[in-house]
Amino acid sequence: MTAERLRVRDAGGEGYEVLDYDGQPIAICATIVHAAQYVRNFAARFWLDWTVNPATSSFSASFLGSDSVGRIQRDKSRGPREGTWRWSISTNDNRWRNDEGPRGREHGKDLAMVRLEHEFTGYLANTPHGPSPYARAKGR
Repeated sequence: MTAERLRVRDAGGEGYEVLDYDGQPIAICATIVHAAQYVRNFAARFWLDWTVNPATSSFSASFLGSDSVGRIQRDKSRGPREGTWRWSISTNDNRWRNDEGPRGREHGKDLAMVRLEHEFTGYLANTPHGPSPYARAKGR
């Protein structure tokens, strides 16, 4: 099986299901980190949900019903960056890493979306073992 984008859904107490392109389960992973590692091992990326903000012409990505996990926006500056798209990862969801992540720019909207999905998958797959920084700060 080859895949570019794979969906993941919460399987309740069983963990997270990884779905193929047709929506059929192909794996159940204990944690979201394991699901991200599984998806990355297929050289694939998470299929994020995208919404547009017409007022700012920016696009926000969400994952598993969370608030935004990242955003892309056209760079409006003049010069060599004109026409590029900025992307950034930023999460406020305690289910996964709750901090600022990678950011960058691409030469097109679709490339920026692909890059953000790819980077977010790696971002979760590379989560350090042990309690999250949030859990450590709270003494958990």
